[in-house]
Amino acid sequence: MRRRHRTPTRRRSSHVSQSRRPGPHPGARPRGTAARRVLILSADVGEGHAAAARALARQLEGGPQHARVTVIDGLAAMGRVLRPVVEDGYRIQLRLVPWSYTIVYWLLSHIAPVRMLARALLCRFGSRPLACRIAEHDPDVVVSTYPAVTVVLARLRRTGAVRCPTVATITDLTGLFFWAQPGIDMHIVSYGESLEPVERIAGEGSVRLVRPLISSEFLQLRSPLAARRALGLPEHGRMVVVSGGGWGVGDITGAVSEFVAVPEVTSIVCLAGRNDSLARKLRRSFTGVAQVHVYGFTDRMPELLAAADVLVHSTGGVTCLEAMAAGTPVVSYGLPVGHARVNTRAMAALDLVRLAHDTSELREEVRASFAPGCKAPAGGPAESRGVVEPQAAEVVLAAPRRVRPIPRWRLQATAVASQLVLLLGAGAWMMSTDEVTAVASRILHVHPLVAVKTDRPEVGVIVRMPAANVPNTAARLAGAGVHVSFSDNGRVPPASTIATLRALGDEVLPEVPGSAPLRWVRTRSTLDSQARALGLHHRFYYLQPRGGLSVGQLVLARTTGATPVSGALRLGASGPLPQRPTRAGDVLIVELDGSSASVSRLERVVSWLASEGLAAEPLERLVRSPSISASSRGERTSAAAPATSSASAAVSGTPPSGVPAKLSPSSSGASTTGTTV
Repeated sequence: MRRRHRTPTRRRSSHVSQSRRPGPHPGARPRGTAARRVLILSADVGEGHAAAARALARQLEGGPQHARVTVIDGLAAMGRVLRPVVEDGYRIQLRLVPWSYTIVYWLLSHIAPVRMLARALLCRFGSRPLACRIAEHDPDVVVSTYPAVTVVLARLRRTGAVRCPTVATITDLTGLFFWAQPGIDMHIVSYGESLEPVERIAGEGSVRLVRPLISSEFLQLRSPLAARRALGLPEHGRMVVVSGGGWGVGDITGAVSEFVAVPEVTSIVCLAGRNDSLARKLRRSFTGVAQVHVYGFTDRMPELLAAADVLVHSTGGVTCLEAMAAGTPVVSYGLPVGHARVNTRAMAALDLVRLAHDTSELREEVRASFAPGCKAPAGGPAESRGVVEPQAAEVVLAAPRRVRPIPRWRLQATAVASQLVLLLGAGAWMMSTDEVTAVASRILHVHPLVAVKTDRPEVGVIVRMPAANVPNTAARLAGAGVHVSFSDNGRVPPASTIATLRALGDEVLPEVPGSAPLRWVRTRSTLDSQARALGLHHRFYYLQPRGGLSVGQLVLARTTGATPVSGALRLGASGPLPQRPTRAGDVLIVELDGSSASVSRLERVVSWLASEGLAAEPLERLVRSPSISASSRGERTSAAAPATSSASAAVSGTPPSGVPAKLSPSSSGASTTGTTV
């Protein structure tokens, strides 16, 4: 975004013409002179931060202690990435979509992870460039007037990259989660109400109350009549100044339109700041309206505030402090978003400003400000309570070294620990999820068994149901001449159940239970326990869960040599029978809850298969069919498979010796993607 009419924020006193040149190493610079080098980091984000920097620089230069002051743009010093994102993004939000700034501010103030992420990004992109710029100036103290810069400066101070004392100015009542930082040696605030919150954030002794950081010109006693004459404004009637801050934001047009209709208002001064398009719009809208005077950015604010009966301001901040110092009542109106809304509400609660939510309230509050005796005593928040606080320059030059940098070994240990935690977290997530299981399956050459190519009209049926109901169900099916494979969510079957099923001619199939965070670590022990109970050895089949295998389950099961079974079709305990045709060799998984109704459902499935000309068989009998074919990609090829005489294979789902589990492209036997065995 093009920046037009940007006022440079770099300021130097007359005796620091060489201050921009890189200085020597801090340890090598002679300290014989009494002059103290002060580096002020400002930002061109609104006018308040730059105004505070200018006021502090004037105090330091004009004070009794000899100080060499340099003011630079802190955002620009933090590199090319952050400046357009923070500065232009903020400007666009306020001018075009102000409600979006409310959302961003709410997230930062209420959601700690969002706040931590914002800090991390600022430090990630801004720390190194800012540290280099600070080293160039080799200051005795560094001052930040902008919160985003303060965040990075505090990080540099805590890590030891900046060894001199650091100071942060706070001109708002609210939003202290960014204004105050534990890595700042001293915070200077303009409101006594900010003392306790800042100490809660930054620690005891980390804050001082000072006179408002404004130009001394606002503290001079001025005659309103003389000020109006100097400005060429009407001497009689009421005068209202409507300000949109340095960027000219808020409902300035609505405020001016409201005051045009107020008879006692004889002059309305509109301050459009550096918003040239707003200034042109105001001049077009109020052409011929004699009492309206449109100003762009002006350095005559002390005279304008002295001449005004009331200031209508949209953004709060330093301009309100300037008005209070000049004794001019303030009405906040026009930009009820983000920190402006929160800050002006806090100021209104302290009776420092009046708050108007719409134009009707605006007229009432402004007229109330016209009342005799409404004008506050000049000086600002502290002076209005009869308290005289030190100047900011005094606190800056006497800033203590309160922050103790974190030892390098601790920083390195934290960095290593953070990387390990991140690595472990990412690894645990990857091993616990099934999102990348397909990729892992290709890498490990492990593909779930779906179907078997056979010449016989048989399908493999696996019944998944509670172990307590398995014997009765198996007996009921055996009475009808039906034999199937049984499984029970990865539990080790009792020896009595295994014996009963063997006697009936059925089998028990090992199973991996459904995946859960870190539950996958028990996959190998679960399969080993079932395999020992069933008398299985290195290679066997196991049923995978409905949702599929996680990467961890796939990897650990692969180490046992077992092959997963996913089946061509899964049926529940209720619902209609499938409409798709079932082919010989398909593996069907039927999930039952153990009730009589669910067993009847299984019998209907068997009858449905019979109507299709297919017989239900246990998985081990299906893979022992006289004629089968094997493939790793679902191709249909023929391969004879000799029958096995192993007793354990006949009841446990062990791949026959002639049909080994498909674990790699070079192995033969049961294949594992699409069509298998």
